[in-house]
Amino acid sequence: AGVSWVAALEDGKVTEFEVNPEDAGLPVHPFEELLGGDPIENAAELKAILAGGGRPAYRDAVLLNAAAALIVADKATDLKAGVEIARDAIASGAAADKISILARLAPIS
Repeated sequence: AGVSWVAALEDGKVTEFEVNPEDAGLPVHPFEELLGGDPIENAAELKAILAGGGRPAYRDAVLLNAAAALIVADKATDLKAGVEIARDAIASGAAADKISILARLAPIS
């Protein structure tokens, strides 16, 4: 929906900075478009995103968070590259496959 504040630890030093969706090549969405529902609705939305659909605001939030995780994991050099990796993982079905494996390993009780 807008700016996020980040504290990054690298080489023993903490750096604070702001991240905006535009830094990742993503649009800004009104906050109201990012509000979730109950667990069943949220699960359905995640499945839709992993199938290549879903609400644009949710999809973009997933892409931005995945991009940040990919940077932390040294799989992406910046947010734009991370978004592209995440987009490719969704489009290829790799992201859905990984979520399916994770769900089997850690069932909700």
